Amino acid sequence: MKAKETHLVYVKPIIKEKWHGLDKLGRAKFQGTYDTIMALYDSRVGKLATGLEPEDETRLGTALGVDLTSSSANEYWGNFKVKLEDKTTIFDTNKPNDELQVRLMRASNMVANSQKEYAEGKWPGAKYVIYDEQDEVETQAREIEVEAKAMGIFTKLTHNKRCDLLKVFGKSADNTSEEFSYTKLYEIVRDNPSKFIKVASAKPEEIKVKALIFDLERKGIFRRKGTAYLYNDQQVGFDFEDTVLNLLNPKSQEMLVKLKTDLEARS
Repeated sequence: MKAKETHLVYVKPIIKEKWHGLDKLGRAKFQGTYDTIMALYDSRVGKLATGLEPEDETRLGTALGVDLTSSSANEYWGNFKVKLEDKTTIFDTNKPNDELQVRLMRASNMVANSQKEYAEGKWPGAKYVIYDEQDEVETQAREIEVEAKAMGIFTKLTHNKRCDLLKVFGKSADNTSEEFSYTKLYEIVRDNPSKFIKVASAKPEEIKVKALIFDLERKGIFRRKGTAYLYNDQQVGFDFEDTVLNLLNPKSQEMLVKLKTDLEARS
């Protein structure tokens, strides 16, 4: 019979700069001190924040032989605590009691659910962070997949297409070498692959129009009044996206030709 795979969850203290200077020693608090996590009443849901759904209460309650109903009247929750010290604590969620502790911590404002969410500012009051090995691996896999997709698109781009995309991202790309367009656009791909995929996957004509707008504004042919784009005091669109849509309209072909002619004259 195949052994059940161990699913380990690591809970680590968050080290912050404080008056006591323990952060310089790689510590979060004084030796011998600890924090206690308990199930607290959450007015938003009208019950204790245990991190358990009804089916979890039944499943884990049966495994532990206790009543896990999320009620303030339930004495079990009044006595159930998770003690966290100034060290990494390891939980094996294949064990019902460990899973119960992890779920309670995930429902607490004192514990960030992941390093990524903590870095994004989603847990400003957290003192600890959960490092779930399986979740972290899955997150990394998704990030790698996005990066690979972005690089797949990037490597197929011509120099001219790279220049157009640089303009869409607000970067000037006139009279640049292939090395310049490659390097500068690669920086964008590396820093924000998801955004690059979204921008680069737009229809070619849309990318061309967005690059044209960049050039028209830079040369003074387009000017802005608030969010609106004006051409010879004629409003082309009430904002950027509206301007793009209007210029993509087949009825605007005559204006597009004139705008390109004006741009060539100024270049």
